[in-house]
Amino acid sequence: MINNLIPIFSIFYFLFFLKNNRLNNILTGLIFVSFFVFATNFTSFGLDFKILRYLHRAIGIVVVIALFFHIFRYKINFFKDSVPQILILFFLALLLSFIGNDVYVEYYIYYVRNFIFISSIVVYLYYMLDSKEKLEELFSLIVAITVILSCFMVLEVVQNGWGNPAQLFYSNYHYLAYSLLPGYICSFYSKSKYKWLGLCLIAFAIFSTTSRATELSVVFSTLVYVYFRQYKLAHLATGSIVVIAILVLFFNQIVTNQNFKNIRYVIAKITVNIFQENPINGMGYGQFKKSFHNYIDQEILQLNNDEINNKLLANQPNSALIENYSKKYTSFDKQAVVFFSEKEQMTHNDLLTVVAELGLLGIACTVFLFYKLYIELQKLILHNREYFFFSIGLISSSLIFSLFHNNLTSFVFWFVLFIPFIMNRNYIKTR
Repeated sequence: MINNLIPIFSIFYFLFFLKNNRLNNILTGLIFVSFFVFATNFTSFGLDFKILRYLHRAIGIVVVIALFFHIFRYKINFFKDSVPQILILFFLALLLSFIGNDVYVEYYIYYVRNFIFISSIVVYLYYMLDSKEKLEELFSLIVAITVILSCFMVLEVVQNGWGNPAQLFYSNYHYLAYSLLPGYICSFYSKSKYKWLGLCLIAFAIFSTTSRATELSVVFSTLVYVYFRQYKLAHLATGSIVVIAILVLFFNQIVTNQNFKNIRYVIAKITVNIFQENPINGMGYGQFKKSFHNYIDQEILQLNNDEINNKLLANQPNSALIENYSKKYTSFDKQAVVFFSEKEQMTHNDLLTVVAELGLLGIACTVFLFYKLYIELQKLILHNREYFFFSIGLISSSLIFSLFHNNLTSFVFWFVLFIPFIMNRNYIKTR
């Protein structure tokens, strides 16, 4: 019932927002509402298809069409702008990763097509958000939608109890937590008199998901804001006590997590093997989850990680692991293991994805991106100190999350990285 109400309530709020905020065109706000409420929502309202998922794709297609119309109408040479340049470089790295690799074409086409889709949305936003006022209007919408989701998450916690990860309609609670993160950081720099109430509500919602990566991002972005404000000693002491209390109360969730296994270390070892075999252009974009098992060597087998071992068995039933499992479990049923094991494995780390799937070409693109980003941040601190720290909080928290999960396929991830580019461009236009 809660999940059915969220999209309806969000749409009505968005219409109300449009009535009072007219700087941005409808598509600019709608694509973000779609990201929050439609993109991962499989609610069908009794229909035979996932209507909100199709609606999200339709909105994205309209945005892409609007981008091309804008480019042709104003005869824009987007090769001169840094944001399209960087995205084109990454796209070339994706194309080159196909060469010399035995790729699973279905996944390759899917992920390349997705990159074109999200890149087009990001470029559209880059051109549409052409003033400081438009950008701040969008941030206020993001905060509002985040607060709405947080309110419904409070209802879910009341219904299910604390300790059960709040999930709403998201299939993965980590991505629900990540979707709340931009709104949390935007709230810090909001001029609203109710911002602290909203911040507490969003923080509660994020911690109710038990997503360690996002909780780390919350702590880090909070410290960035404290440093920006240069609070007096009394305020700083109070803030430090709050942060310490959070770390103590949620230490197991944020830092250790008693259920944590060495799966990430094993994935890093697999990535090293992939890179050694395919150093120039990687194994092919979108290929890790399908072909990771081909790069498992004896050293990795000796780590004896059950998750990787099971997936290796699912992909290679005749593996020598069968003998090892027979010794380890007296009631071993190899057919049951092969049947019930998942065959695919994600990197759970965007940096490892770049290294494994794009090789040195992808690494070079990443270095170039952060070099350009460093230059933009240097400019930004001269233009607007508040925007500088706001950008640092957004970008750093997003990157922290990406070290624990795969987020390259989200347009919001790329949009966050390019916010300093947009802010500097807008500042130059007003001089």
